[in-house]
Amino acid sequence: MKKEVPKWNTEMKEISPGIYAYIQATGGWFINNAGLIVGKKDAIIVDSLANAKRAKSFIGEIKRVTDKPFSYLINTHHHTDHTWTNHLFQAKTICHTRCREETVKEMKIDPELYLGIFPGLDVTGAKVTPQDITFEKNLTIYQEVEDGMREIRLIYAGPAHTVSDVFVYLPEEKVLFCGDLLFAEPCTPFALMGSISGYIRALDLLADLDADIYVPGHGPLSRREEIYKAREYLVFVRDEARKRFKEGVNAYDAAKSIDLGVYKGWNERERIVGNFERAYSEFRGELPGADLPDLLDIVMRMMEYRGEMKGQS
Repeated sequence: MKKEVPKWNTEMKEISPGIYAYIQATGGWFINNAGLIVGKKDAIIVDSLANAKRAKSFIGEIKRVTDKPFSYLINTHHHTDHTWTNHLFQAKTICHTRCREETVKEMKIDPELYLGIFPGLDVTGAKVTPQDITFEKNLTIYQEVEDGMREIRLIYAGPAHTVSDVFVYLPEEKVLFCGDLLFAEPCTPFALMGSISGYIRALDLLADLDADIYVPGHGPLSRREEIYKAREYLVFVRDEARKRFKEGVNAYDAAKSIDLGVYKGWNERERIVGNFERAYSEFRGELPGADLPDLLDIVMRMMEYRGEMKGQS
């Protein structure tokens, strides 16, 4: 019997007093989740969204729950779905040093160019804005709340989904905003711009923290078991890619040749192509997160794979 793919609605959900997850339905390409942390005097945002329409919907939900001014907007990494509308929130932006470096590089790219790869993508209001504040490893923000101070830890995970990933951990509330360190089922993890081995280590770190609620970068609100599922997928990718690398099969043919098994029903399964390319880079001894010179070609091959797989069960 074919397993039913989980479905969920776009909603703002209070996951702990004053802490909200903004979850977007489908969680596909450029459809990310965000967060809101409300204190006594201010509100802190976790990630912006891909276009003005989505950002304004999020802001509308924020206004329903608080009238506190925005103090900070935290970017969990540099990908454009999480940064393109930073400018609409009128807050000081914070990210890891590598995130700002990659954001500055992104300024050279017209958002309209993405339409050639992702037809139907809405980039209205998209704008690349370098962040205001950076940190190297960890940063803690203390936010005043009614009964004291709330501790908000920003922790750099190292190369994983990208070279710039941080997660936001609230230890007292046991809440984790994972950014794209977690793609929750049925959203497929993606390591093309990061590191397969680093991604696995990052998920181990997330699983070891004392947390009850995990807000993924894409996908439904999660518990710890979703961390394990994402990790199992990445181990599957690593092991299957290693077999074919040793056999001398090129990464694209290797990705097309494998049976995705239980992951066949996951969304964006074309990411197997990018994930194999990153795994091959690591097998060649290249540094985690090393730039791949044919990155655009790899993305185009992913879309080619998607077309070939369309309609297959």
